Amino acid sequence: MLLVETEGSYTNQIALNSLDVYVGQSYSVLVTADQDAADYYIVATAKMANSTQLKTLEVVGVLHYDNSTKPADGPLPNGPDPFDVNFSINQARSIRWNLTTGAARPNPQGSFNVSNVTLSQTFVFQNSVNYENGMMKYAINNVSYATPQTPLKLADYYLNGAGVYELDKFPANGSLREAVYGTFVVSGEHREWLEIVFKNELHVMDSWHLDGFGFFVVGYGFGNWTPESRRMYNLYDPVVRSTVQVYPKGWTAVYVYLDNPGMWNLRSQKLKNWFLGQELYIRVYDSDPNPAKEHFPPKNLLYCGSVQAPPSAPPPSPEPEPVPGPIAPVPPAPAVPASTITTKTQW
Repeated sequence: MLLVETEGSYTNQIALNSLDVYVGQSYSVLVTADQDAADYYIVATAKMANSTQLKTLEVVGVLHYDNSTKPADGPLPNGPDPFDVNFSINQARSIRWNLTTGAARPNPQGSFNVSNVTLSQTFVFQNSVNYENGMMKYAINNVSYATPQTPLKLADYYLNGAGVYELDKFPANGSLREAVYGTFVVSGEHREWLEIVFKNELHVMDSWHLDGFGFFVVGYGFGNWTPESRRMYNLYDPVVRSTVQVYPKGWTAVYVYLDNPGMWNLRSQKLKNWFLGQELYIRVYDSDPNPAKEHFPPKNLLYCGSVQAPPSAPPPSPEPEPVPGPIAPVPPAPAVPASTITTKTQW
C-alpha cells in the first residue's frame, strides 16, 4: 500500500497499489511494510504506449526486508491496464489536499478553498500538430511559437514590445482556422485570479508547465470543455502543481493567482512538443514601478537583438597639474650640541 504526497503538497492519505506519475511531476510515497519477511518486486512501466515500448520501458526494482532470506521470484506483478484512461483520471481526481495538516498556504486567502475567488480572465488553450512542407510543428490555438531574436523581457522593458511581439495578437480562447507562426504573448493582470483550460485534441497524453507559479488543479474531463464543465470542478481541496497532465481527447482546468509580475513561459513539458512550437508567454503587468514587486534590471544586464547597450559615460577629465612657482630658500638647520647625540647598536 502506498500513501501519497505530491510535490510540496500534503495530500490526504490514499491507499494505492499503483501510482500514475506524469511528465514533469514527482511524488513521495510511504510504503506499508506489512507482508512476510522477503524481497518484493517494484515495477515501473510506461502507459499509453505501443506494446514494444511497454516492454522496453519496463524497470524493475526490489524492496528488501532487513531480515529477508527469500529473494524475489516468480512473474512480475500486473499493474493496471496501461490504456485504461478512466482508471487514471479517477485516480487523479482522488488526490486532494489534506486540510487537516498544517502547512504553508499558497492561497493568499489563507486556505485551499478557491470557491470564493473572483476570476478576472479565462484562457482556453488547445494543442495541435500540423505539417507544413513535410515539417512537423506543434501549436497552441493553431499558433506555433516563433522565438524572436530579442528576449521578450528585454523587449518588454525597453521597447514595450515594439517590433518584437504584439500583445494579445493571437486568440486566448479559441483556435485560428489556419496554422501560423508567431510570437504568442497574452496579458495577465497582477494580483488577479486566472482560469486556464488546457484542451488536448491528440490521442496521446500531454503535460503543461507554467514558470513562476503553482496552480490549483480544479478539474479533469473528457470531450469538449464548456462553461457548464465548471460544475465538475473541485474547488474545496485541490492540489497545487506547476505541471499538470491532460488526458487524450480531454481537458484539464487550473486556477492561477498572478502574484508575480514578469514575462512567464507556459509550455508543453513534453520536450518534442515544446521544441516544435507548443509554448507561449503570459505578461503579468503592474503599472506601479515598485522594486518590491519586480526588481529593476541589474547593472550588468546583457543587451542583444533590438535592445542595444546605452553608450558608456565619458571618463572624467584629468585634474590639471599645478604650475610650479619659484622655490623658496631652505633655512639652515640649527646646530645640535655634541653631548646630546646618542648611538643605538642592534646585534
